[in-house]
Amino acid sequence: MLIYEVYYRDYRNRQTEKIAIFVERRRDPNRQNGLKWARRMFGKMIGDSHCIFVMPRKENINIG
Repeated sequence: MLIYEVYYRDYRNRQTEKIAIFVERRRDPNRQNGLKWARRMFGKMIGDSHCIFVMPRKENINIG
């Protein structure tokens, strides 16, 4: 399991804001999957989907 933190970078004000957390439950998670998901979900809301980026946060969570 991999947890992504989704961020929005405002280049005009030079600020970065966390907008979401995404949990991926695949056996072989890929960072591009999280980025595609974030751009589809928040791209229209923000307006510029290229300002969205994800940072993976690895945690050892076992789900029974």
